[in-house]
Amino acid sequence: MRGPERRLLTFSAGAPHWPDEVLAAAAAELPGFRETGLAVPELGHRSPEWAALQEEIEGRFRRLAGVPADREVLLLPGGPTWQFALLPLNLRPPGMGADYVLTGHWARKAFDAARATGAARVAASGEAEGFTRVPAPATWDVDPAAAYLHVTTNNTVHGTWLREIPAGLPVPLVADATSDLLARRLPLERFAVVYAGAQKNLGPTGLTVVVARRDLLDRAPGGLPPILRWRDHAAARSRLNTPPTVLAWLLGKMLEWIEAEGGLDEMDRRTRERGRIVYEALEAHPDVYRLPAAREDRSWVNVVFRTRDEATDRAFLAAARARGLVGLEGHRVVGGLRASMYTGMPVEGARRLAALLHEFAEHPGG
Repeated sequence: MRGPERRLLTFSAGAPHWPDEVLAAAAAELPGFRETGLAVPELGHRSPEWAALQEEIEGRFRRLAGVPADREVLLLPGGPTWQFALLPLNLRPPGMGADYVLTGHWARKAFDAARATGAARVAASGEAEGFTRVPAPATWDVDPAAAYLHVTTNNTVHGTWLREIPAGLPVPLVADATSDLLARRLPLERFAVVYAGAQKNLGPTGLTVVVARRDLLDRAPGGLPPILRWRDHAAARSRLNTPPTVLAWLLGKMLEWIEAEGGLDEMDRRTRERGRIVYEALEAHPDVYRLPAAREDRSWVNVVFRTRDEATDRAFLAAARARGLVGLEGHRVVGGLRASMYTGMPVEGARRLAALLHEFAEHPGG
C-alpha cells in the first residue's frame, strides 16, 4: 500500500476517500480471512462462514443506522440507478401512480425511470430555480392515492440537501439516500424504503443497500422475474444470485471503522464540522468564490462552488492537484467546482482545502 505521504486526498463525488485504517485492515485480512484458511475472494457465498459474516455486517449496519426492526436490509449488486427502475416495479401496483419531489439531476433520473414503466407525477420541483433550492415539505402536493412519494435526501450535483424529513405523510415515503446515509442522522422510521449506493459513505462502488418495510414487499406483482423482486431477495437473504461478496466485505470493514470512531453521532458531527470549515473559507472571499445553493438548503456533504470564470476554475484545480487535493471538478451537468466530503474524509482534509481556498483567493490566477 502506498505510504500516507504519497496518497492523494480525493474530494470526488463518486469513489470516496478511504480512511488509512480501513485500507490497512482490509489489506491485512484480504489474503487470509480469520481462521478459514481462505482469502476473502475465495469465500463461497453459500458457505457458513459467509452467512455468518453477512449477518455480522447487517447487524452492524442496523445498529449504526438505527434501522427499525420491521425492515429488511438487502445488499444488492449495482448502483442506485438500478433501484430507480426496481422501486416502481416493486412498490407501485397496477393502476396506481407514484409521486416524486424533483430536487436535482438524480431525482429527475429516478422520476424518468418510474415514468418509463407506469404513472408518475411531480409533487414538487426546484427545477425552475436551477435546483438551487429544495422545496419545503409544506409546499409538496402529495396525491393521497399515490403508491409512494420519492425524495432524494442529498443532491450531489447541486450541493443541496433535504433538511426537514417530514412525518405523517398520507403515503409511504421513499428516499434515495446515497450520499448522506451514515454521514448524518436520518430518521429511518419515517421512511418506508431507503436505498443508498455504497460508493459514497459506505465505501465500495458497485453495491447498494436497500432498507424496506417488510409489509410493502408483497406489493410486487407475481409476473416479475424473481431477480427483479425485492421480496425474493429478502427471502434468499440477499443471496438469490451470486452476491458481490468482496464488496460486501469491504462495506463491513468501513462499518467497523465507523463504529470504532464513535458511530453515527460522531459521523454527523464530523460532517457538519467539515462543511462549516469549507463554507467559512468560501464565504470569506465573496469576490472570488460563488455559492449557487441557497444558504438554508446547502449540503454539508457536497459543497458546490465556482470561481470568477472557467479559466479561474481550471487554475484552482491545478493549484489543488499540486497540493495533493484531487476530485474537485463539478459535475459535468453544471460544471464549476465541488468538494465532496463523505464519512472517510478526515476533518484535516477540510482544513487543507480551506487553507488552499484562502491562499488561492489572494492570487486567483496562480
